[in-house]
Amino acid sequence: MMRFTANRSELLPILRRCSLTIGRRFESRELSCVLMEADAKTNTVMFTARSKGCVLQIRHGCRVEQEGKALLFAAVFQRMLELFSDEATTVATDDRRIEVRNAKSAYEFALMDVGKYPKADQPAPEQLLDCENFSEISTKVLFSAARGESTRPQLKCVRLQVHDGRFSASSCDGYRMTVASDTAAQDAPLDVLIEADQMKTLLAVFRGIPHCKIGTGDGKVLFIGPGLVFTATLASYGALNLDTLLTSFRADSALHLDGAAFNAELRRIGVGHSAGASVILQTAGGVLRLSYISADKQPLTSESEVPAEIDTLLPKEGFCYNYSYLREAAALVQGSAAQICFDSKGTMQLSTEHETHILMPKRMPQVNATTKKKKAA
Repeated sequence: MMRFTANRSELLPILRRCSLTIGRRFESRELSCVLMEADAKTNTVMFTARSKGCVLQIRHGCRVEQEGKALLFAAVFQRMLELFSDEATTVATDDRRIEVRNAKSAYEFALMDVGKYPKADQPAPEQLLDCENFSEISTKVLFSAARGESTRPQLKCVRLQVHDGRFSASSCDGYRMTVASDTAAQDAPLDVLIEADQMKTLLAVFRGIPHCKIGTGDGKVLFIGPGLVFTATLASYGALNLDTLLTSFRADSALHLDGAAFNAELRRIGVGHSAGASVILQTAGGVLRLSYISADKQPLTSESEVPAEIDTLLPKEGFCYNYSYLREAAALVQGSAAQICFDSKGTMQLSTEHETHILMPKRMPQVNATTKKKKAA
């Protein structure tokens, strides 16, 4: 038996975060549900949602009339709350059913066995680090983590570190690498590797929450916000040492430009772009020239220029890059003044005060030449 009452406007954000955690990969009926545990002594309800490798727990103050436990499909519960018009919402169970009631509406469901829901054990972290800008920094690097089954697992992760007074996040898919950092609130060391899918879920749950604390213990990492704890399983393999990519980079060409202008021109030249499109970068007369080439059988081409302060010119033929990858990199620096450096082989380093992105070049597109055969005399 369980019975509690809470405000609809307070329950709805909780259920949205629970639904984001559960996602669409349902392993069982019970795991697609939110577990509610009402405590009459503290007048609180603990909401628990989980997915592969992740557990979200949110404790919320409610008027608890009878304590107990119950399961309810998270997506269905969220939809009911979105349709309710009044604040007071009551959740109650008896021996065989669960009821959700608002002023003019009531829904009943068959009661599920809470014993089939896995127990969520939270490790006791050795220390907690304040990370005020965790979401902002981590979001900047998520796009360059690898995808696909045939990729090395270390490349499908995001690495979080606190070192030398900086909090940083980094990712790499073998063709590009992104590092974003800012001043750390605390200087205690931190080095964790989290799968990108779990990080994506975590960032969705923490959207709108600017401050969190991070702790580790028992092979897990905890992200603690106001009234909520998100637990993710640490990757079981060691992180790749990406620092060598930064320390070994030797610039042969360099220029400075406005990140917003660079991003805008890249978007403009690629209207209707296709997968596999390329962009060639060349320098001339105080501008960076962008030449877009689609990957179609009959290629679409377009050109644009971005004003730039050129320190060292690129080779005359320039360098070629994956258009989609370069656009994602440009979006990373669109609000800042950016520096772009190139080594002798065309590896690009795009950087601002807080972000560094390294992008490998691709081969120049080949022009298809058609030749006619001469008939024998």
